[in-house]
Order: sequence, then structure tokens, then C-alpha cells
Amino acid sequence: MSRYVPPPPAPQSAISALEGKLKAPLPPVLKGRYAASNGGSFGDPRNRDREWQLHPVFDASDRKQMKRSAEDIAHYTRLALQDKRFPRNGISIAHSFSLHEQLLVLRDEASGAIGEEIFLFDVYTAQWCAPYATDLQAAIDQARVPEAVQPDPARALPAFRYYADPFQSGVMRTSGETCECCGKATGYIYNGGFYAVSDASHFCPWCIADGSASTKFDGEFNDAAGVGMNEVALPAHVIDEVAQRTPGFFSYQQEQWWAHCNDAGRFLGEIEHVDRALLASDAGTELMRSTCDEAHLGGDTDWQWLLDTPSRKRGMAVFVFGCLRCGKLGGYVDHS
Repeated sequence: MSRYVPPPPAPQSAISALEGKLKAPLPPVLKGRYAASNGGSFGDPRNRDREWQLHPVFDASDRKQMKRSAEDIAHYTRLALQDKRFPRNGISIAHSFSLHEQLLVLRDEASGAIGEEIFLFDVYTAQWCAPYATDLQAAIDQARVPEAVQPDPARALPAFRYYADPFQSGVMRTSGETCECCGKATGYIYNGGFYAVSDASHFCPWCIADGSASTKFDGEFNDAAGVGMNEVALPAHVIDEVAQRTPGFFSYQQEQWWAHCNDAGRFLGEIEHVDRALLASDAGTELMRSTCDEAHLGGDTDWQWLLDTPSRKRGMAVFVFGCLRCGKLGGYVDHS
């Protein structure tokens, strides 16, 4: 069984340097964590679908650690403060997958001291609550041991007509976790969105592809109302396949599904992950023009920035689809 290997400890010099910049000691729960591991991920006891990424302390001990820890607490706090709703005296210490949720500590405005309570900031609601320290400590203390992964090599993964690669987009991963629909551990698990009354959302790819998960839990992986983006009227069977038998994708706002030639498009991923040769084609040039217009971007320099910068760093995602009939590329811009 493979075990999660956390990052190495932060040197005391790095912790002291951060405290020097902050002009205050770190809260004990954080200082203890960094002394054991400089960053890394940990689960959330209250929400099985949420995983936290702890922002590291900048470590200048060697090139490798400098590169790994360059995006440190200071970096993420600067990003957080770009949102005027984030507390002005907050210090961002961890984020969830899409930066929609962050954990933070507060600096006392009078004394400058950093408090021990850890708060949760929700970008969607612009609200923050406390305390979160108890659950954070419980999560950190958990032994994160991924289950043994033993996919059956003789069993071919199902192909999704309207989805190029759910593993590349991050909604599907290898795992020994049991599918909540069929009850089997297939070696793969889906951890993307699923809209249903039930809390079930972790399914194997086969239970998604054959519609079993959607039928059993009366839910949708993609909002049926967004298939066609209110621009193309599609046959009911196409909408059903996208909504009930096709994985979803991570988005800032409610996802939409581009369509063309009286058919749903095939989801190719966020623009920074789409094949560059395809983006350099005539279809890609047309997509560049429409995307730049929609996102209010300039010329080649802005386009290159879009391709080279992950969406979490620009607060804007561009989702790309391809027409299965004529090869046209399309999609839409999604803002945080």
C-alpha cells in the first residue's frame, strides 16, 4: 500500500524569516505543522469532497525548495486581498481545489499579533466564520493513506462521447475507493460535481457511462438547462447523455455546455490544457478571436498569457469544446 509522502519540514530559519516579515509569531497550530511539513495537503473531517492545500513558508535553502515554496503564504495572501471582501487583516494559510474557499488567520489591528483561531472564507458568499482551528487540527492529525489502487487491466475504461479526458481535467482519478452506486472498488473514482438530493457523488466511470448513478440517485452530472447554452436547441437524447451519462468539470459559476451542428460539443478541457497544435489551427484562430472579445483581451501577448497561466492564478477560466461534426472549436469564459 502506497502512503502519502508530505513535503519536508520547513527549516527554523524559514519560519523565523516569515515571522520576521509578519512581525509576529505564527499561531502554534501552524508553527507545529510547518516544523513537521512545509505545506502539503490534508483532508477535511466535515466535508469528504474538500481537500485543503496548505500554503508553504518560503524556503531558500536550495533551488528545489525555493521553486516548490515560491508560492507561499505571502503570495496567496496578496491574491486573497485582491478580493475586497476578504478581511483586510486576514492572512491566507490554505485553499481548497479552486480557491473558492480559504482558511485564514487574523492579525489584531491594534497589537499586530496573529490570533490562534482559524477562519473559513467562502468566495461565493463573501462570508467568513470561526472557529475552524479544531477541525483543522483534526484534519492535519489524520493519517492520509491513499487506498491501494488495483484497476483491472483487462477492463477497458468507458469512452464518453462528449468528454475527451476526465482524468486530465481532474474529475476522475485512480483510487481504491468504493463506488457509491455499484459498491465496487474498480481502481477509479469520480470526484466532480453531481446534482441530487442525496450526498452521493463518488462513482466509478462505468456507473456514470451507463447511467446507473444518475438513475439510482436521481441526479445530473451537468445541468440539463445549460446544455446548448440557451443558444442551440438540442434533441432530448443528447441533453440526457450530457446531463446524466457524462462527467462534469470544475467551474467557478454554474457550468454550461457548448453545442454546434445540432449536437453537444465534446469537452476538451480548460484552454491551458488543450493541444497547442489544435489551437494553432484555423479553428483555433477563430476561437482565439471570440475568446479575446468575450474576455476583453488584447492581441497575441494577452492570448499567450491566457495559454501559459493556470486559471486559479488569473481568476478566469476558458472552457473549450470541439464540434464532433465539423471540427469547429467553441466554449465560454467563466469568471471567479
